[in-house]
This record gives sequence, C-alpha cells and structure tokens, in this order.
Amino acid sequence: MKTIIRNTIILLALLGSFFQVNAEQNFIYQDSVLKDENGKTAKVFVGVPVTIKEEMGKDVKVSIKGFMVNDEIYSSKTKELLMAKLEKGFKVNKLSANEVELVGTLAKELTSNDPVDVWGEHEEFYFEMCTQCHAGPEVNHHSMMEWEAIFGTMKGFAKLDEEEASYLLRYLKANSSDGFIKTKH
Repeated sequence: MKTIIRNTIILLALLGSFFQVNAEQNFIYQDSVLKDENGKTAKVFVGVPVTIKEEMGKDVKVSIKGFMVNDEIYSSKTKELLMAKLEKGFKVNKLSANEVELVGTLAKELTSNDPVDVWGEHEEFYFEMCTQCHAGPEVNHHSMMEWEAIFGTMKGFAKLDEEEASYLLRYLKANSSDGFIKTKH
C-alpha cells in the first residue's frame, strides 16, 4: 500500500511539473499591442508564440523571440512570417547577430495555450475555401516557403480579396512544418 501511495505522489508531482513548465508557452489570440517597460509599443500579430514570464493580474509579462529587420520581427532570418512591428524606441534584447527578444506586457486574455482557440476559425476558412475543387492537403506537410508558392498559384481560383488572402496565408505559414505550431506528421 505504501508503494502505491508513493508512486501516486511521484506521478502527480511529475505531471504537475510537466503542466507547469508547458503552461508558459502561449500564443497571441488576436493582433495585440505589447508595451515595453518605457511605454513604447509593438504590434504583435495573431498566432505568435510567447513565453509567459510573469502573471500580473489581468496582464502578463511575456517574451517573444525572433529575427529583427529594421523595425520588424520575423520568425526566421529569411523573413518568412512577420511576428511584430516595433514603435521607434521599443527596447529589444539582442541574443545574436539579428536574433532578438521582445519583453513586455499585454492583456492576459489576448493569449491562449490552445492552438485550436487561436487558429480554429482560420482552419475552417481554409477548408471552406480550399476544398471546393480538391482535397485540402495537411497544412503541416508543407514548409512556409512551399505554402507561399502553392498559395500564389491557388488564391486566384479561390477568388480571395487581399484581406482574406493575408488571413489564410498567415494560417498556412504559422501551421506549416517550420511554423509556430509543432505537430508530428
């Protein structure tokens, strides 16, 4: 009986630490404004992964890592997916040559640890627009660059306006094999 109780306690402790560590990784639920310690802002786009550093009531202090080109932060050195646009004077922490970290606060309600919350509507739109003529491929079977090429040839057939095209391409890139959401396929 003591062995069962001891094993149960160990299991609960391990599960607790697992969920506590993984609870820090969230995603921006909708386009948001991040404020640095000096009050300067950055526009952060939907789906960007953030690490919660501190909970502050209705707000959270978060960290966002990316690659800086002028006043924009991208997901990669090759500027595949725009993550944020910085106001002049927004403080960035340099990690390497052009890799940076943004630290600031935003409303806790603008983050979610569930990718389905963030991308559910986008996914519905993808299947609505991209399965009328053919089966829609699994999004994570293509890289961001491959989606850029595929989408370029297909958006005319779907008759998307610029806003719809941007909305859909962001979903495809963020959920691609080299995107924000890491899933096995």
